[in-house]
Amino acid sequence: MARHAQPREVAELKGLVAHNPQRYTTEPVKSEFDLGQAPDYLEPAAKAAWFELATYAPKGVLTGGERLLIEVTANMIAEYREDPRAFAAAKLGHLIGSLARLGMSPADRQKLGTPKDAKKNEFEDF
Repeated sequence: MARHAQPREVAELKGLVAHNPQRYTTEPVKSEFDLGQAPDYLEPAAKAAWFELATYAPKGVLTGGERLLIEVTANMIAEYREDPRAFAAAKLGHLIGSLARLGMSPADRQKLGTPKDAKKNEFEDF
């Protein structure tokens, strides 16, 4: 199965745009809307999961364009937390995949790299 396309922001954080600029010649398509608050119709447990996702996601990754994916993921998290033993293994795989697409797994955060200012080489100025 083919890999999912990465958002330009993720590719920039990984340094892939500088490494292979011809792949990223088009302007990124990013939602102009902020993520905002959880929808009113969500159950309280799903709203709590929405808040967690919005709080702990990498900066600049989540926008209004990801609202539906976050809603589905928040509902799955709420269902998992209600009864983890009854949560089907296939659903767990989908939940982990959704979290990975949102940059919420350790491996996906590692792929984003560290900000340039976070690790400054003391000999860089020479």
